[in-house]
This record gives sequence, C-alpha cells and structure tokens, in this order.
Amino acid sequence: MSWQLRVGAVQMRSTNDLAANLAVVRDLTGRAAEDGARLVALPECFSFLGQREGDKLPIAERFDQPGPILSTLRELATKHGVWLLGGGTPEIVPGDTRRTYNTAVLVDPRGNIAATYRKIHLFDVDIPGGAVLRESDATCPGTDLVVADIEGAKVGLTICYDVRFPELYRALALDRGAEILMVPAAFTAHTGAAHWHLLLRARAGEDQAWVVAPAQWGRHNDKRESYGHTLIADPWGTLVVEQAEGDGVLMATLDGATVAKRRTQMPCAKHAVLRG
Repeated sequence: MSWQLRVGAVQMRSTNDLAANLAVVRDLTGRAAEDGARLVALPECFSFLGQREGDKLPIAERFDQPGPILSTLRELATKHGVWLLGGGTPEIVPGDTRRTYNTAVLVDPRGNIAATYRKIHLFDVDIPGGAVLRESDATCPGTDLVVADIEGAKVGLTICYDVRFPELYRALALDRGAEILMVPAAFTAHTGAAHWHLLLRARAGEDQAWVVAPAQWGRHNDKRESYGHTLIADPWGTLVVEQAEGDGVLMATLDGATVAKRRTQMPCAKHAVLRG
C-alpha cells in the first residue's frame, strides 16, 4: 500500500450541446494535468445532459467503434499522459433502440480502455415538490462490479445513485480490495442538499477508503438542476477539498499509507460478520 496518486476531480455543468461539453472537458482536463494529476475524473453526464432521459440516445456510442466522446477521452489521455475517467456517458446496448447503458469508462495514458463500469442502480424517483426522474425509461442497468488498478491503487468504480447502496461499496472494498471509491455524479439539487455529504462521508468512513466525487452543478435546463459540491474525502470520512459551484478542478494527492493506517487503527474488515 505504498502507492501515491494525484487526482483531479472535475466539476462542470453539462447541457444538450455535445461539442460544448467536450470543449469544457478539454479545458478542465488540461488544467488538471498542468497541476500534476495522474488521474482526472469527470462527472456523470459529462458528455450530455438533456431535458428527458431519451434525449441522449442520438449521441450514444459503441466503445468498439469510437465516436466523438470516446475519441476525445483517448486523445486527452494520450496528450496529457494521464488516466482519464469519463464518469458516465451513454453506451449503446446491442439490439435495444430504446435504452443505453450509463457507463463510466476509464482510459489509460496510452489511450486504451482500461475498464468500463455500467451503472447498476437506476434513479427512478418522484420527489414531492421536486423533480420526477425515470432513469430506467432510457437506461439499461449494469450487473458487474469493477475495480481497476491505477498505478498501484485499487480503484472501485460507481456512479451517482449507487452511493445510496452501502453493500456495493462494502463488496468493492472488503471483497475486491478497493482503496479509492469513485462516485461521479449528477445529484439533483434537492437530494444533494439533504444527503450528498452524508452519504459520501459515510462510504469513506465505513469502508476506510478515499472517496472521489466529481459532480455536475447548477441549472442545465428548465427541468434539471444539479447540486455541485464536488469533493474528495479521506479514509476517516474527513473532507479534504470541496467546491460548491462553478466549473473547476479539485486536486488532492491520495496515498495507500493513509488507507493502511485507518484500517489498522479500526479493523472493521476483520470484524465484519455480514458480507455483501
């Protein structure tokens, strides 16, 4: 657990303009790389955020036939020599013309796809006085848990609504060895104000892992507003850095020694009775 990893967590406000969103991604990825990032993490919906779930269908891609989204990620990863996590973008489901996967794609510094994670938990809610969202109307759920090795660090991939399901993070950390938990998100303003910090700090503290949560912020259109508050929390659940609103990049250097220290001081993994 002697690894160190400098991470840049991107906050942005995506719209239904793919080209404009990718221009922001180019700018913020470059900023993170200039500040020494080895891993740059983009939020959920970095490529597109429309008024309705189905609006994303025309820009969905197959990763074996790269379009502008994956090509941009590959270009930026190789140009800057960084690992780049596209925190959630529409991936075509073969044979399904109505739904896509919501997929986080990790690209290595050579431009190769190192891992993909398809969002498991889909956000279907009717918030009293707030948003009505049916992610499952146009999204197919994933099934597989994913942990990637990034320069010696074991990194568990999740997306947004997943954070409400601690059993997922327990499986990633205790059963698969994750030391960093990625939670790219587009949390609604209403639910974010209530639970964003609570849930992220809980996942960090209970699993004694770093949590990196790049987020969407602000009003995207007349039907959608995101909470923002991109943050990084340490394995004690303490906030290391946070940005409430505005486009930007949060930087922090993560390390395995801190994970090992907390897991030794508070050996929760050894005490766990129920697993998974």
